[in-house]
Amino acid sequence: MKIHLIAIIRSKPAHIDEVKKQLQTMVVRTREEKACLQYDLHQDLEDPLQFIFYEIWQDESGLDLHNEQPYIQDFQLLAEKALQETPLIYKTKLI
Repeated sequence: MKIHLIAIIRSKPAHIDEVKKQLQTMVVRTREEKACLQYDLHQDLEDPLQFIFYEIWQDESGLDLHNEQPYIQDFQLLAEKALQETPLIYKTKLI
């Protein structure tokens, strides 16, 4: 079953450039993954500190493998200091 995922990420003001750069790197690398069907990054027009991912994954195991990738682990380390809060993650299915 395909997994449709939305992730909402809020950067601290002092880290916005670093966060944005890391997220853009994740887009390039993630789109190379076999199980990645779609991986789009958006930045809120009214709140530039807020980033939103819209993702579609082939299946749960592909998403699990994605979360183990070094560039995802690198972002998780950055998140500890550079984000205002824990990212909101919504895993959904298309109905």
